[in-house]
Amino acid sequence: MQSMMNTPCRISVFIFICFILMHGLILFVKGGKSDAITALNIIGNTHTDMCSASNLYLTLDFTLWNGYANLAIYNANYMSTIIYQNKGILESIPDLTFFNLARNVVMTGSPQVFSSGLAFEPDVFSRYKAFAPYAYYKHGVIRLYDLSLSYVYQTSVDSEWYYNLESRKWDNASSILTERHQRNGSTDIQDENIVMYFAKQEDGYWSQPYFDCGFSDSWLVTFSVPIFGQDATGKPSFKGVAFIDMNLNDTDINQCDLDDDDESIDIFLNVFRGTHECLPDTKCQFLPGLGFKKGGYSCLQVNGSFSNSEGTYSLTESHELFYK
Repeated sequence: MQSMMNTPCRISVFIFICFILMHGLILFVKGGKSDAITALNIIGNTHTDMCSASNLYLTLDFTLWNGYANLAIYNANYMSTIIYQNKGILESIPDLTFFNLARNVVMTGSPQVFSSGLAFEPDVFSRYKAFAPYAYYKHGVIRLYDLSLSYVYQTSVDSEWYYNLESRKWDNASSILTERHQRNGSTDIQDENIVMYFAKQEDGYWSQPYFDCGFSDSWLVTFSVPIFGQDATGKPSFKGVAFIDMNLNDTDINQCDLDDDDESIDIFLNVFRGTHECLPDTKCQFLPGLGFKKGGYSCLQVNGSFSNSEGTYSLTESHELFYK
């Protein structure tokens, strides 16, 4: 998750803005083959030993990741229910409950889910002006942390994962009528009709891929979705967000043409298809398993050897040719 904190940068969600402040670097890439090639060069030039924050602005299709997004949506709608049941104030709920919600998402989605969390508006807790329980997975351990201890996410326009949702109008948020009949011990409780507001996939916000420099040292993408309460008139009100950070490091980039190996099409990263540098008399062959890096292919001649204009060459040499 992209965010900001005081130097030195330690928490992943703070790395992006911290380095913008230090280096003034934002890298914008949009649609088109030339822009995809620019993005690949950014990826190739981003290193953990001497890095700065990199942001790839590409037209991506996140459909295949809806299942992961649903984990954040579940937490958001669960929190909306809890807020309603507690009349908008969560004083009676132990802090650990919120951390457990974040942790359970990481446990469920690992290893591709790097982190998850919740972030609330100031009026949800009287004891906290800000509260953002967060869980992340690193070196085989899930760690819990309150982001608000180091980061003022509520007032920063740089916190796209939060600001994008907080700034929207939610007057037309989806709602559903719930008819509740339950008991208190052996006594039946009178039937109650409850109107609840809930978030859907289209209410969420997907960030662009960004390099989390200095903490996870990974390419990440964040999905966030609103948490709802109700104002005095019963209309929906924004109370915070639930979010999830996806790790792209193990996601292969296929630069071969779409018609070369249609069985390996990845809708999410189709923007990189057709960006290989194979010669016209060779065929691009996708090499899976290299992760979020450029150059994950070889150039194959009809006879099965790798070739360029100077003759045959090895797979390693083919990669070296690409990187020149």
